[in-house]
Amino acid sequence: MKIILLTSKLNFETAGGSVVDLHLKAKGLAELGHQVTVITTFVEKNIIKEKLPYHMQEEMINKRALLNLQYSAYKILKKYEQEADAFYVDGQIFVYGGGLYRMWGGKVPVIAFFNVRLNCWGDTHGTVIGAKISFIKKIKKRLRLFIEKHIGVPIANYINTFIFTTPMVAQLYCDWGFDKKKFSIIPDFVDMQAIIKKHHLTEENIITRQHNEKTLTIFSTGRMIPEKGFDLIVKSFALVQNKEKYRVILSGGGPDKERLERLIKDMRLERYFTFTGWVNREELEKLLLEAHIFVFPKWWIEYTSVLLIEVFAFGLPCIIPQGGGVAWLADSKAALFEEDNIKQIAEQIENLGDNEELRVNIARDLFGRVNALDAHILLKKFAQLFET
Repeated sequence: MKIILLTSKLNFETAGGSVVDLHLKAKGLAELGHQVTVITTFVEKNIIKEKLPYHMQEEMINKRALLNLQYSAYKILKKYEQEADAFYVDGQIFVYGGGLYRMWGGKVPVIAFFNVRLNCWGDTHGTVIGAKISFIKKIKKRLRLFIEKHIGVPIANYINTFIFTTPMVAQLYCDWGFDKKKFSIIPDFVDMQAIIKKHHLTEENIITRQHNEKTLTIFSTGRMIPEKGFDLIVKSFALVQNKEKYRVILSGGGPDKERLERLIKDMRLERYFTFTGWVNREELEKLLLEAHIFVFPKWWIEYTSVLLIEVFAFGLPCIIPQGGGVAWLADSKAALFEEDNIKQIAEQIENLGDNEELRVNIARDLFGRVNALDAHILLKKFAQLFET
């Protein structure tokens, strides 16, 4: 088949898991023998240093307001209609463009992928917790919500298939009015096997890493913004009784870093915490190999996490929020806590810190998730969607 994937960018240097997910999907389809093309539209953001195993085409979209973005997506799909047997689009960016293409007579099936909320609902990009919104912005937001709900949703439902990364994200779109009969649940693609092979990870060295450690390293990483809840780690660690057993490493940069440093100083916890700042991929992997406990404190509760799937491959016991997308990823085999509950986070740190066998068992269970979450496993279900 000739398959075209429409996305915003291929930035392999600074972008997040969505780029890796799309790359692995395109690569996997190409390895199955399909003729694959990835079209990028925010061309100035592309950073590609290695030869790609599929064809890439650039179609620059300069004006990125909602209407122009969707109409531009429609025109791109129409332009390449004769060169494709199936289209795949980043739904959160191009969903209405894909729907317009099908509604206005487009013959090629369209699959739309969603791993986050629609922009009109509000998300982490460009937001500040507690910030006041002007009256004009409130009116614009309500108008956009009305337009996307009553005009956008019927257009979107012309798309053939919707892919969501978790059942929780799918439920958000179902409640919004997307056609549930077209839903499919497929987590983000992560090449877990490549991580395991690169670092020669086995159940045996998972046990060795945890055995007889006098000082346990608690690790967390990510862009430091309030929504990611790094302050929950600080506040929960303040409740831990035997602090001398631990050191806490926080990796990443961002606008919330200075506030976190002040909080740690105010709580007199400086000797336990280390900030690495932003680190490259090799340094991050080294930190993961040296850690004993990983804490994922907070994110939008419905979302999955490429980072967390990678952490599973490193064989680390994880402390994560219950009842949401990341707990679903872990098949509830991690150490869980109620959302924002610092007391329970502290209890889970102590439980893991006091019990080597518990750390090993959770690490083994999460390491075993490779059999369900590895990109090569998910590719089979993903590829089938193009054949139906």
